[in-house]
Parts: sequence; structure tokens; C-alpha cells
Amino acid sequence: MKSFPFLRCGVMSMLLIPLLLPACSDPQRATTKDASRPGLSITGELEAENHVKIAPPSISRMWNYSIKQLVPENSHVKEGDLIVAFDDKPVRDRLIEKKSELAQARSELKNTVRKVEQTAKDDVLAIEEKRAEFDKAERRAAIIDQSLSKNERMKSAIDFEIATNDLALVRELADLHKKSGKLEVSLAERKVDTLSAEVDLLQKQVDRLKVHAPIGGLVQYIPNWQGEKPSQGESVRFGQPVVLLSDLSRMQLRAQADEVDRSSLALGAPVDVVVDSAQGKTLTGKIAELGRVVRDRSNNDRRRVIDLLVAIDSSEELSLKPGMTATLNLAGVTRELSAEMGGNE
Repeated sequence: MKSFPFLRCGVMSMLLIPLLLPACSDPQRATTKDASRPGLSITGELEAENHVKIAPPSISRMWNYSIKQLVPENSHVKEGDLIVAFDDKPVRDRLIEKKSELAQARSELKNTVRKVEQTAKDDVLAIEEKRAEFDKAERRAAIIDQSLSKNERMKSAIDFEIATNDLALVRELADLHKKSGKLEVSLAERKVDTLSAEVDLLQKQVDRLKVHAPIGGLVQYIPNWQGEKPSQGESVRFGQPVVLLSDLSRMQLRAQADEVDRSSLALGAPVDVVVDSAQGKTLTGKIAELGRVVRDRSNNDRRRVIDLLVAIDSSEELSLKPGMTATLNLAGVTRELSAEMGGNE
């Protein structure tokens, strides 16, 4: 009976051994078990990190733009090269009309200035004439001579008063002409300035209808909602992109991952990128952006997805183009996350 406690301890030890063995096993073994799961593969589409969409410029009173000239698709252009030219006839017609109005306004301004200057000269002569009459009347009114009759002296005083009033009146009239003349000249100048600004704006709009490349890169046509690509002679609406200009020196991959795979993705994690049309060439990259909002894949596809963007390390040795499909292999990311989870356990 005294050996019973020892026997009970031995039995308990034998029962605990199988439970302790997994805890003492190699962590790599548990990780390998998780890593044996197939890695995630996500299909995405290549795009240039630096790209620009060319659309018709904003032109007043224009909604439809006719393509007059278009650079060939898949051609490489340099910065500043002409990409697309839209028909500028509607704007040029308005430009010609405004230039005619501007020429007329400038002519009216010259005539107004000439008229104001002539009025000022006439006012000076009128003031001098009235001043001479005033001086003469003043001298006659100042004569005190008993030989003059009372009526003559009264007449001299009245003439002096009239001359004084006439001189004051002509001076006031000259001031009024001066103020009105300044106003007429100011209005004429403002009209010229307004028309000049309209002419400059229309000229800039004519120049903007010739769109030049803001960056160097590959030219690709952008189809409309019907899948039709633009061509010379066709019309496009305002806001409709026509050309995609891509700098191929740095490429990236935009993709969508299912919501259930969110836990297997990490911002900055390395990934492998296999380009479908590059004979299975594998590139390296990392997850540069990872969406935080879960959304529907499309209006017709209600599967919940998140957006992600992968920055490709180097693609100079390959002829990659925007629109190519590629596959993201996230097995490495899965192994790293599995190792972290195994280590925490």
C-alpha cells in the first residue's frame, strides 16, 4: 500500500510523455507542414509606374473633338513630341472674329484719345478767350470817370459780372470734359484689354488642341466603351481618353486578391511575378500597396476582393507592355507567415 503513490506517479508520467513530445519537436517541422500548402497565385495586369492618359483638352463651347492627327500606336515618342492634334477650326473661327473686334476696338481707342486731346486743346483756347474778355471787362469796370453816364457805368459792371461768370463756366466745362474724357478713354482701354485677353485665351486653346507628350514612352490607343480604338478623322467626346503614354523604365502590376486571402498578404512582402507572354520569365517585386477596403470584384461579380499593387524590381531585359497579364506567386509570403505563426505557438 505504501508503493501506491509511486505507481500513480509513474502512470501519470507515461500519460504526459505523448503530450510533451510535440512541444519539444523542431519548429521547422511544424512550419514545413504549413508550408506544404500550395502558395497563392493571383493574376494581374501590368502597367507603367509613370503613365499619362491623353484626353481632349477643356475648350469652351466644345464637346465633340475631331481627331485631325494621331501618332501611330505602339510607337515610342520623346517628351515634347506631338501625340494627337484635334481639329481647331471652331476655335480658330472665333479667334479670327475676336481679332477683328480687337482691331476695331483699338481703332476706337485711338479715335477716343485723339478726340479727348482735341477737346482739351479747345478748352484751353476757350479759357484764354474768356480770360481776355474778363480782363477787358475788369479794366472797364474799374474806370471811375465822371464823364461816363450812370448807365454806362452800370453796363460796365454788368459786363464784368458776365465775363466773370463766363470764365468760371468755361473752366468748369473744361474740368467736366477732362473727367468725361478720362472715363471714355478708360472704357475704351478696358474694351481693348478684354478683347486682348479673349484673343490670348483663344490662341492658347488653339495651341492646346495640339497635344504634346508630357513624358517619353510607349503610345497605346485607349478603346471607348464599345471597344473601338480611336482613329484619324473620328470624333471623341470631352473627357474621353484617347492615348495611354507609358514610361516603360519601371513597371508595376495591379491585381485583385480574394478577401479570404487577406491574411496571407503583407505590405512590403517580396513576391515573384511570372509574365505570361515572356516565356515564363520570373521577375521579383514587392507589394507596394494593399487595399484596406473590401469591395465587389465588379457590378456583375459579387465576389469580395481587395486591391493590391506590386512594384517590379527590374524589367529592362524584357519587352514588357502595359496590358500584359502576369501571375503573382505568393508562396514565399505564405511560408514566412506560417513560420511566424509556428514560432508564436
